[in-house]
Amino acid sequence: MYNTSNTTPGNSDTMTNQVSQYSKLESLLDGKIITSKRKTYHCSHIDDMCIVFSETGDTKQVMIPVVVALEWISALESGITNVTMTSREMREIVVRSSSWAPFQHGFETHLHAIVLTWHNSNN
Repeated sequence: MYNTSNTTPGNSDTMTNQVSQYSKLESLLDGKIITSKRKTYHCSHIDDMCIVFSETGDTKQVMIPVVVALEWISALESGITNVTMTSREMREIVVRSSSWAPFQHGFETHLHAIVLTWHNSNN
């Protein structure tokens, strides 16, 4: 359902949307501090493959595939999830239709912070 890796030749609209979503995501995260409901994270690196967050007092560095973050954003934009949900509630929904292993969604508070940042940028 959220297959953001589908780059078949006949799917140029999906590719265009992914590129624009990535560009927006990069501008929102690169070098910035973002906040989930209880935590803050510093994005130390983002490229077309991954997002890296610096070490915090509670965690070591975290790396998340960009396409996983885009699955979470797609779920929000399609109304399958919403910003009033907890990170765990979002994860349980997104994992069901993800093209990625559930383990990839394990940094749910980081992903939640990405979704909240995306949402707040639209307001």
